[in-house]
Amino acid sequence: MSQENRQSRHLRMPCCQAQVTLKRSSLGTKFFAHKAVRECNWAPETEEHLHLKRLAVEAARASGWTAETEVPGESPDSEPWRADVLASKGKANVVIEIQWSGQTREETLRRQERYRESGIRGLWLLRQPGFPISESLPAVCVGGNVREGMMALIPKTTEMLARDRRNPDRWHQVLPMDEFLRAAFGGRFKFGVDPDYEATLRIRTGSMFCWSCGAETRIVLYLEIAVGDKNVLITIPNLGEYPRASEMVRRRLLRHQGIGVIKYRFSGSQGRKYLSNGCVHCDSLIGEFYELDAGRDEEPLDTYQVRVADGWKEVIDSRGWQDTWSVRS
Repeated sequence: MSQENRQSRHLRMPCCQAQVTLKRSSLGTKFFAHKAVRECNWAPETEEHLHLKRLAVEAARASGWTAETEVPGESPDSEPWRADVLASKGKANVVIEIQWSGQTREETLRRQERYRESGIRGLWLLRQPGFPISESLPAVCVGGNVREGMMALIPKTTEMLARDRRNPDRWHQVLPMDEFLRAAFGGRFKFGVDPDYEATLRIRTGSMFCWSCGAETRIVLYLEIAVGDKNVLITIPNLGEYPRASEMVRRRLLRHQGIGVIKYRFSGSQGRKYLSNGCVHCDSLIGEFYELDAGRDEEPLDTYQVRVADGWKEVIDSRGWQDTWSVRS
């Protein structure tokens, strides 16, 4: 192509229509530059920017996509845009936007919306951290450098950071950039909890004296649900809001002796029925207030696996868990 261009001089810079020349960076990255110095407001791309564009194109093509750099387009309301990398496969179109300089959250979201209106999904590689984590904005932070390797840094949510105080690292996952891009074009960069994941369910119990008959009874204090690096807790009364999950637990508890029946009972103090613990001896309702007096058993009563899709996704979401993006195997 460089020989053809030298002979025909048909290639022009999109910014100012100046003639171009093909150059190679100190690390071997090929790029086009202005053939002669002239008035132009175009700012040269950094070596990192060029390198990331090359990685994106290579990853897309290796995954069966067509991919080109610096592709112009226009939104439905005639606002022009130019994609760093535009990849297409069938009816799917994805833009890879590499933002090396600072950019406000508002501008990132505005540009993402512009691509959405143009029928294109946007994936952002942002040098600056602190961008919004949401399903509508697939994005990672860029770490490392060209010489030592570029990295994709997937951020934790604020909830994750608060829970992981002993591990102040702000990144949920860290991957080599080429590996991340292959995962993205392979459909493995996804938001939220995979419904087909399995969760580990632990039933935590404790002992107390029944307020009604005075005998000692064991009750379920809460359930501990671990999926991936997520760990959420839910009490029996709150579990009653999720019939599929609560029914699975109730059936499981029938196998255990010494535990009061978990069922819906009427509470005079609350004026309603709710899923509750009961005394194993007299079946009196053990109200939420009385559960606070129970001493916790060191070992869980039971530990087993459940599919997140079987009613547990709603439970996990209800505990205020903030979903994030992740690369799945």
